[in-house]
Amino acid sequence: MEDNELDINSLIEKYEHMRALGRKIYFDADEFAMLAEYYNAEGDNEEAEELINEGLKMHPGSPELMLLKAKVLVYSEMYQDALDYMEWISDDGGVDLALLKIESLLHLGRDAKADQLINNELKQELPIDDLYFFITELGYMFNDVDMFDRAISFLEESMKINDSNSDAVVDLAYAYEMKGNLEKAIEYNNRLLDIDPYSYDGWVNIGKLYSMNDQHDKAVDAFDFALTINEDDVNVWKMKALSLYLNDNLEAAITLFEECLQKSSDDESVYDSLLEAYSAMEQYDKMMDLIDKREAVLGSEGIMAKRAFVYINKEDYERAKELFTQIPEAERETLDYFMLEGELAFHDGDFVGAETAYMKAALASEGNEDVLDRLANISVAQEKFEQAAGYLEELLEIAPDFPTAKSRLAFIRFEIGSKEPFDEIMEQFSDQELRDLLNLITGSGNNDFSDYSREKILTRLNEARENRVLFKNIKY
Repeated sequence: MEDNELDINSLIEKYEHMRALGRKIYFDADEFAMLAEYYNAEGDNEEAEELINEGLKMHPGSPELMLLKAKVLVYSEMYQDALDYMEWISDDGGVDLALLKIESLLHLGRDAKADQLINNELKQELPIDDLYFFITELGYMFNDVDMFDRAISFLEESMKINDSNSDAVVDLAYAYEMKGNLEKAIEYNNRLLDIDPYSYDGWVNIGKLYSMNDQHDKAVDAFDFALTINEDDVNVWKMKALSLYLNDNLEAAITLFEECLQKSSDDESVYDSLLEAYSAMEQYDKMMDLIDKREAVLGSEGIMAKRAFVYINKEDYERAKELFTQIPEAERETLDYFMLEGELAFHDGDFVGAETAYMKAALASEGNEDVLDRLANISVAQEKFEQAAGYLEELLEIAPDFPTAKSRLAFIRFEIGSKEPFDEIMEQFSDQELRDLLNLITGSGNNDFSDYSREKILTRLNEARENRVLFKNIKY
């Protein structure tokens, strides 16, 4: 160690010895700063803050300690206090001071002032290391305030200087995921795995991304790699099982969910996933057995409604009604209760009652895909086609791939007859989907219209729509 370097180990030993003896602690400003940074790195933030405050009592004008104090305020999310305090710190704090000011301004919503400071720093001829640190930290900050385009811009610039920073790669993948660009998110997550092939988080994250991107085979493989690193993570077992389920490998999914239940018998989400899988396989006896197990472990709350839903799946509506009437009063303002009420009313042809129940369900669970789907069906049953279209459009915004939603919206727009909304939904169909739709609407049997161009298919569909409008006008 050179003479001008502080020996941190001996400094810590000296500090802790003096503290143990209860003696007055005196250090130079840079020694206080070094000790504070050490304890902060060790996760002992209280000790670090105490050292900073003690240091400032002895060295009130120390720029180094003042900068650390500002960091504490920002870390504590006291952004206005931090800005006020930083007015007393000299501007030679370099990029560290500028970054603290920018972070505070962004969290206070003062974006224009933050941009001004960013531009001022970028106009300077910063050394390459300072420039890299500055733009990388900006990328992290913009991610923190959900400004993902800005985050991507700065992080991709930082990658041009250093493409092996795993933290920057993770943040880039995250930003692209939040933007809905799953392909780019997967690309950067793969780059992370190139840097560290044994990154557990990397394999888990890419498994999630593959699943979100409907690449379920690759998701299963990724989760398998993660489990070779940590085989005891039940959450990854669950995600693998869900990917198998979404890939229509129901038997394998059920087997895995059952293993998850053995590993974590009090995990409510496993019961729900396994119930859904049993339902898809029409294994109603197993559903009932599972509900019994759930009741034994988690208690009876919500159990009556779950049993009633099984009977609805079995089309035993009388038994479902019996159980519905037995639901405790305390559970009659829940999502399951309202949906069960709506299903029973719909089966009885009471569409107004069904709509009322599902509207309550929508208030209990805003943006619920199944609730919107049922509200659309109830609206169609009442011939409220514009209302049904509204529900389906909201559903498609939330879940673009929701089964049959797009085709049902097309039929509703066809029934309504308005040209522009009909053309708008048609733009979302592939050529083959348009051919299938034309086949259904025209009742052309097995004609696949394979020789039709997209333009010709759309022309025929609009002719059919116009004929439907004409027929309705004559009829009424």
